[in-house]
Amino acid sequence: MKDLVLVAINAKYIHTNLAVRSLKAQLPDFDIEILEMSINDPLHRIIKQLLDRDAKRIGFSCYIWNMELVLKLAEVIKKAKPQVQIIFGGPEVSFDGAALLEAHTFCDLIIQGEGEGKLQALLKNSDVQDGFGNISGLCYRSRSGEIIENPDAKPIPLDQFVFPYLNLDMDSLKHKIIYYETMRGCPFSCSYCLSSAKQGLNLLSLDRVFSELDFFIGAGVKQVKLVDRTFNCNLSRAKEIFKYLIKQGGETNFHFEMTGDLIDEEMIDLLKTAPPGLIQFEIGVQSTAATTLSAIGRKISVSRTEEHVKKLLAPQNIHIHLDLIAGLPYESYGIFKESFNRVIALNPDMLQLGFLKCLKGTRIREESEIHHYHYASFPPYEIISNQYISAEELYQLRQIEVLVDRYYNSGAFKHSLAFIFTSRIYSTPFDFFEAFSFYWDQQGFYDVGKSKEQLFGILLEFFNDHQKSEMISEWVKFDWLSQGSFRLPAGMVDASPDKEWIFEFLKDPQNLEAYLSDFINLAPKKIHTQVKFQYFSAGFIHQLSGHALSSKDKPILMVFSEAGYCIINK
Repeated sequence: MKDLVLVAINAKYIHTNLAVRSLKAQLPDFDIEILEMSINDPLHRIIKQLLDRDAKRIGFSCYIWNMELVLKLAEVIKKAKPQVQIIFGGPEVSFDGAALLEAHTFCDLIIQGEGEGKLQALLKNSDVQDGFGNISGLCYRSRSGEIIENPDAKPIPLDQFVFPYLNLDMDSLKHKIIYYETMRGCPFSCSYCLSSAKQGLNLLSLDRVFSELDFFIGAGVKQVKLVDRTFNCNLSRAKEIFKYLIKQGGETNFHFEMTGDLIDEEMIDLLKTAPPGLIQFEIGVQSTAATTLSAIGRKISVSRTEEHVKKLLAPQNIHIHLDLIAGLPYESYGIFKESFNRVIALNPDMLQLGFLKCLKGTRIREESEIHHYHYASFPPYEIISNQYISAEELYQLRQIEVLVDRYYNSGAFKHSLAFIFTSRIYSTPFDFFEAFSFYWDQQGFYDVGKSKEQLFGILLEFFNDHQKSEMISEWVKFDWLSQGSFRLPAGMVDASPDKEWIFEFLKDPQNLEAYLSDFINLAPKKIHTQVKFQYFSAGFIHQLSGHALSSKDKPILMVFSEAGYCIINK
């Protein structure tokens, strides 16, 4: 019989759970198994997996995205196997353990706070009267039924923990995102963040960090996401890690959560030397309104953040996500619009719009009466309204967020959106997305999923009667063809030369050498299936290339392939 089954229910199949791996790594003397599933797996499939495992204890890793499912699983398992001890742990159960035990009798124990040392002590001390009282952060029922909540202790230094991925078969995690930490805690006190609940930093030594980064690189991991809340809070330490990664190279992408205004010129110069694809940043701006930032305890300089983001984006070697949060104190719909426009003007690779979550243990939840917060009583406790922004306005922002993700963050409409923004077809980017969302709502497009082809078609339809519709159509078609999609969707005009002309062009070795060098050794028929010729207006070519043209009226031919595109000068 196994001592323990650790259950991780992830938000997506591609995700992995760091916590259960760290817990298992600290318990080499016990028979422990990890069961990792996702919230998209059917309830009864997960239950069957758990019932098939003969275990003394089942421990659930609890988060806002899986708590409702965990409660269902735990109830069924306890009723099916009453002898199995049910243990909860994780951030979602670390602030109200006693209330949870009282409400859910099928849960036996709750580990509050970090769990490695506590779980080890728990497995070594199975007698309630003799052992549980000495385990810090443990919430449990005594033999008489009284609920007891032990006070927590100081965190254990990270260097005392065994590397979570040691002795694991990394091939089993192929094509999944790997999570990793080099620190716990955060020096800042943002009122919406769980990391602000406890002060202090717990840092892993650089020697350990370097050897563990080597492990990921050597294992050929596709992406490692560091869960460190503010990776660059210790600037010199962050630089040393960046230097090491740049020196080592490799195919692994490393994702860091950064604070933009803490970056300095030395770090910017260092990061310019990073090979493309090695480093990815997520930078939380959250709001550009000074009153809002002050209210949430986020002491950042927006202007410095903007300056540093521009410098980091310039070399085009680092992928940058910028974050905003809707529903923060003092931020109305109009003020959020200002934040949106100011951040999207930086042209980040992704603009992530999040919605405030009033998490257990956070200051913003405690201040809910001050700002008249209404939030859902169930996970993930998202905001419904406050005294500055209404529920209707927040749901309008949710609709805009869908379109920002599909059109901006996808990267599929990069040139089309750039033209729409710079030509001021709408006063601001936010105004465009707002108007576009009204159109989506009116047409019922939000109600069903949309393919990539349909997304292009909808954008064309939206601008169908606009005075700049022809130029917009050309930019949309350019975006489509630039991605190697050569079968034009409905509504997109095919301005191709006739086939005879194309084959004559492809038969000429000089043409292939000048414009399609990757196809020199292929027959014209073969080339024809892998390229797309298309005429564009002289005005479009001028905007694209920036070069003055001898003729402003004559269409100009372009050829597209998977390798890119060429303007044909003949």
